[in-house]
Amino acid sequence: MSITIQQYAGQLNLANSDMLWEVTSNSSSAAQYQYVCALKDGCGTTLTTIKQQPNPSYKGVFNLGRIVRQYLDYDTDNFSMGADGLFYKNTNAAKYFKVAFGEEYGVSPSSSVTSYTGVGSTTGSASVTGSIPYYYLINGVIDPNSGAWNWNTSSFYDPQTTPSSATFTKNVALTDASRTQSARPTDYLTIASINGALNGSTSSAQDIYALDLNVYYTGALAYTQSLFNTSVNTASYYGGPRTSTAQLWSAVATVQTCSINSGSQSSGSFLLYTGIGPQNITNNGNFDFSTQNWDYYTITLRPQQAANTVNTNASWDKFTINKQDPNCGYEGVRFAWINDYGVWDWFNFTLQSDKNTNLDKGIYKQTFVDYSTTTNAVDYNIRRRGNNAYYTNINENFTANSDWLTQAEADWLEPLFYSPNVYIQDGFNMVPVIITDSQFTSKRNPRTQKNFQYTINYTLANNKRSR
Repeated sequence: MSITIQQYAGQLNLANSDMLWEVTSNSSSAAQYQYVCALKDGCGTTLTTIKQQPNPSYKGVFNLGRIVRQYLDYDTDNFSMGADGLFYKNTNAAKYFKVAFGEEYGVSPSSSVTSYTGVGSTTGSASVTGSIPYYYLINGVIDPNSGAWNWNTSSFYDPQTTPSSATFTKNVALTDASRTQSARPTDYLTIASINGALNGSTSSAQDIYALDLNVYYTGALAYTQSLFNTSVNTASYYGGPRTSTAQLWSAVATVQTCSINSGSQSSGSFLLYTGIGPQNITNNGNFDFSTQNWDYYTITLRPQQAANTVNTNASWDKFTINKQDPNCGYEGVRFAWINDYGVWDWFNFTLQSDKNTNLDKGIYKQTFVDYSTTTNAVDYNIRRRGNNAYYTNINENFTANSDWLTQAEADWLEPLFYSPNVYIQDGFNMVPVIITDSQFTSKRNPRTQKNFQYTINYTLANNKRSR
C-alpha cells in the first residue's frame, strides 16, 4: 500500500478558510476502504481524526478549514501592553499544527478492518506526514473570491537576508488600515506581523529587530528612541525570540513547534504584536503623550544590521500617528475588532454617541388586602404594594457616529460590522461589545457623494445587573 499526497494547503495560512488536502492510494479499491486524516498539534498529539471513503475517482479530499478553528482563539491580553514592553507574543490566535494520513480497510466486505500507516505497518493510527512537516495557522479568514485556496502571503511575509545593511521598504503588518492614522493621547493601538523564519533559516528571516519611535512637535523632532524586541522569559508578554540585542538571528532561528524555549523561534514569537498607540508607549515609560507636547509621531519596524545595531536603511512597516483632538466636544468611541487576518484593528468614531436603556421587568400583582395578617384586625397599610417587580433586566444600547470617511476608509471598516470579536476602549479598560446592526451601506452614489459616514449600533456583552 502507498499513500500519495497530491495537494496540500499552504504552510502559512488562515484557519477559517477552505484548506484542502487531496490524497490517493493504490489500496483505495479494497473492501471497506477509508482514508484517515489526523490533525495534530505541534507536539504531534492527535487533536481529531477524520475518516472518509474514496470519491468516485478513488481519491480522498480533506478540508480542515474551520476544524482547526476550534483549537484557536483571540488574543485579548495585550491591549494595554507597554509596562512589560512594546512587543508581545501571540498565545491563542496562531499555532503550529501537523497533518498526517493513513488508511483502513478489510479483506472482505464483512471482515474487521485494520488501520495502516503510510509505510504499511499496522499501528492503528494515521502517521503519514504531509508534504510539509508542519503548518502555521492563524485565526483569520480568506475571501472565497480571492482567486485561490491558499492565503497569498507575499505582502505579509517576505524574508530578507539578516543581518544586513540592505535598503528596502515593506508593509508587512497584518492590516488593511492606512499607514497614517489618528489617535488621542490615551488611545491604545496594536499591530501584528509575522516575525522570523518559518522553516528555521539561519540567514534569511522577516526579522523584526526593533521599533524606531520619532515624535514631532511644531515641525521639529522632539523625541527619538529605538526600542528593541527581546524576550527574557517564556510568558505571553515580551516578544522574541532573541533574549538580548547582541544576538544575531542565526542564534535563535531554530523552530520550536512543540515546547516553547526562550531564545528559539516558537509559535508565540512567530506572530508578534507591537503596541504603537500613544498610551502603549506612555505605559512603557518612554514619551508621555498625555503631558508632553506633540503633533504626530512615526513608528518604524526595523531589521538588524549587526549585534546591538538597527538597520535604519530598511523598514518592515511604518505608521504615522497624528494627534486627534476632541471633535466638537464629543468624546467619541474607540473600537477594536478582529480583522480578516485574525488580529486587531482600531478606529475612533468621533461624532455624537447616544445611549438608550431598555428595562425588562417581571411584575406580579398582590392584593391590597393582607389576607395573611397575623394581627387581631386587618390593618390598613398604605405602604403595601399592589404591583411588585421581582426582576429587572437592564439592556443598554449605544449608537456611535463616525466622521466623514473616504471610500478606502469605509471599505476598511466593513469588517467591524461582522467581526466575531469587538471591544471599545472605556478609559483604560477594554470592554467587550456586540454589534447589533444586521445590515450596513458602504457604497452610495459615486458621482455625487465622495465621502461617507457610518452609524454603528452596539450593546455591552455584559449588561448591568439589577438587585
